[in-house]
Amino acid sequence: MMAKKTVSLYLDDKSLRLLVTQGGRVKKWADAPLPAGLIKNGVVTSEAEVADKIKLLFKALKLRPGKVIVGISGLHCLSRPITFPQLPDDMLDEAVRREAKATLPVPLEKLYLSWNPIPAPPGKTQVFLVAIPRHIADPLQKTLTRAGLKPYLMDLKPLALARATRESTAIPVDVQSDEFDIVIIADGIIHPVRSLPFPGKTISWPKKLDLITADLNRTIEFYNTNNPDNLLLHTIPLFVSGELAGKESLHQSLSASIGRPVLPLPSPLVCPAAGLDPSYYLPNMGLALKDTPATEAGQAIANVNALPAPYRSKPISLINVLGIPAAVVAAGLLVFLVMLLQTMAADISAVEDRLADTNRLLEQKQSQRQQLNDRITDLDQKIASAEATGKNIVAAFETLESQSAGIDSITTAVNRLPATLKLTRIDYSRGVFTLDGRAPGEVEVLAYLKDLDSSGSFTGITIASLIKSGDGNMDFILVLETGD
Repeated sequence: MMAKKTVSLYLDDKSLRLLVTQGGRVKKWADAPLPAGLIKNGVVTSEAEVADKIKLLFKALKLRPGKVIVGISGLHCLSRPITFPQLPDDMLDEAVRREAKATLPVPLEKLYLSWNPIPAPPGKTQVFLVAIPRHIADPLQKTLTRAGLKPYLMDLKPLALARATRESTAIPVDVQSDEFDIVIIADGIIHPVRSLPFPGKTISWPKKLDLITADLNRTIEFYNTNNPDNLLLHTIPLFVSGELAGKESLHQSLSASIGRPVLPLPSPLVCPAAGLDPSYYLPNMGLALKDTPATEAGQAIANVNALPAPYRSKPISLINVLGIPAAVVAAGLLVFLVMLLQTMAADISAVEDRLADTNRLLEQKQSQRQQLNDRITDLDQKIASAEATGKNIVAAFETLESQSAGIDSITTAVNRLPATLKLTRIDYSRGVFTLDGRAPGEVEVLAYLKDLDSSGSFTGITIASLIKSGDGNMDFILVLETGD
């Protein structure tokens, strides 16, 4: 089978870069500078002119516009890993949105959010989140549509560079004329990502190195502070790309100031012997690897599709395709059925009128009876629930007292219980509490779960069950491990 051809397009304020790859090799490439102001701070300000530039770039490589992977600068975009207590898959989307609303500095209605799960420590759930401002994504999509392109994957430049690094633990640093990116990769997981502009239009290399060194030190210190069990040792190298890649004397200066080896980031793809500067097209190479199976791509890096959901292609339903000829036959049958139904309708109408009066009276009687039954059932349930809850809590505390273990932990669980949640059963056995309860919804259960996790009283917290009851509330079962 012939290897798949991949077309990637990277855009920033200064240029367009187009790369065609196939079978792990670079086949075609081209770039075009952009006049100042066509894209400003990542925002396309002239959709028609940028679309024309893209068309010319495709024409230069004799490519027909079509499916493409798109990359954009990391400036003004946000990305980070987020860790939760262990959660069921159907609760993740709500949990991610709530965490994003609480931690991101931009209101959610101004962002497009994308995320996917990544490996997590035992008892935890972890996702990698990418947030792109809508005022950047919307004009870009309109421009690509004008150019005849159909993007199916999107990524930020620092994440594409991390993928191109092909190392499980490393620090990629990309330097362009007016911005630079810093990425921390540890055990295949992307941690802090920094995309920063240089101040002013012209700045000397010594000044650039000072700024890069200062931000590198802050970023590495931030990571080490939050990951004391997996520190970035001084043997872990910096892989540089962009305008810094070919300047070996500057590598030595940066290495001396940062105290780490500094190496040019090698190309992850096979490149032609002449005519191509691999370092310049590394963002495109990282984009191409985004569409490569994990077994071929090497070290797993967060592979979030940052293309906003409204702009993703909807899958074509086989049922809809097959249903087109069937619709013609169905139309003929429908005419026959309509005529038959019209004949039957007159007879049925007379019978229905007689039944309507009888049903109306019967429904009134049944409604009154049902209301009485509901009141009795509700009172019985409340009495039984109160009795069972009291018995369970007393039994649980008697068990705890007899075993002389877990008192502090269950006290924490009860004291932190929100007023909106109700416990119906507490069970304890060999260092494990099982709490049954009821809540108005899953948001309140998530908040209680996060509060318990932050208390530090439990070595493990798991949602064993979360089911919506007939009255609209959520019945839940939590399993709390104390390690006793």
